[in-house]
Amino acid sequence: MKIAKKIHLVIDRSKNSNKATDQAVMMARKLEADLSSLYVVNTHMYQTPKVIGAMLRTGKKHLKIVKDNALEIGVNITSSRILVGGPTNDILKDVKSNRSDLLIIGAGANSPKGSVPDKLIRKAKCNLLLVRGDQNDGNFNKILVPINNPDLEAPLFAVNLAKQYNAQLTTCHVIDVKAGLTKERVVYLPEASKGSMAHIPHSLLGEKVPLTPALIDKLKNNMTEKGYKITCTVAKTAKEAGIEAKSVILSGRPSVEINKYATEGNFDLIVMNHTNRGRLSRLLTGSVSKKIARNASCSVMIINNAS
Repeated sequence: MKIAKKIHLVIDRSKNSNKATDQAVMMARKLEADLSSLYVVNTHMYQTPKVIGAMLRTGKKHLKIVKDNALEIGVNITSSRILVGGPTNDILKDVKSNRSDLLIIGAGANSPKGSVPDKLIRKAKCNLLLVRGDQNDGNFNKILVPINNPDLEAPLFAVNLAKQYNAQLTTCHVIDVKAGLTKERVVYLPEASKGSMAHIPHSLLGEKVPLTPALIDKLKNNMTEKGYKITCTVAKTAKEAGIEAKSVILSGRPSVEINKYATEGNFDLIVMNHTNRGRLSRLLTGSVSKKIARNASCSVMIINNAS
């Protein structure tokens, strides 16, 4: 599996843009990938002609510096241009036109709803790397891949990335006990749901009976066992590729526990899946994945297409 053939770097005035630039250049060298750079002048933020003109001059100088610095370590930036516009849709059009398979952009300590990184999380069709934290010379030393389905692309992508960077790989599965375990069940007579009461939900026809602590523990143990089977499947794939992977089961709210574990474990990259239709995978449904991508203390790579 080729990690990236064409890398698209987005440069702006955000805090981590320089880190994203360093990361993109080092990745292009390591992966022997083509690199294009795009300097964004966001007209939603800068609207007067005088300010836009100054930003254009700044962007032109900045792109030259980036290109020269890249050449010093043997990386040729094949395309450098300035984008004046909206900028999310224009960025995605440029990426599509260039047929890039990895988009790299700096992201803040959190990427609030409506920000460019947040919109790219939802809209990007290629793989997306949000750069945060302090990578050591552009290397990834510790990679975390949260997983609920070993057949998705992210685990295999993470294995290949760990092999390429000689990084430590940890797979984790989160048990959300509060959401996953029903604290009570409804007991009712089947006859009660017939006739004129057929349209009434079963939950309103019976008596609520609390689950016993023993049954709750059993269900929790079953969830844990299932989680280990999933993570061990990925660990086995990693071992076959020559990578030793650690398996971890976390308990709690997925977005909170994954980011907490990544921070406490000093991980520098989280790899997670995204479906081709633009919906985040079953691994982390709904807003959970977005919360991880927005609020992680380290870089996050979202896999849209692992081919």
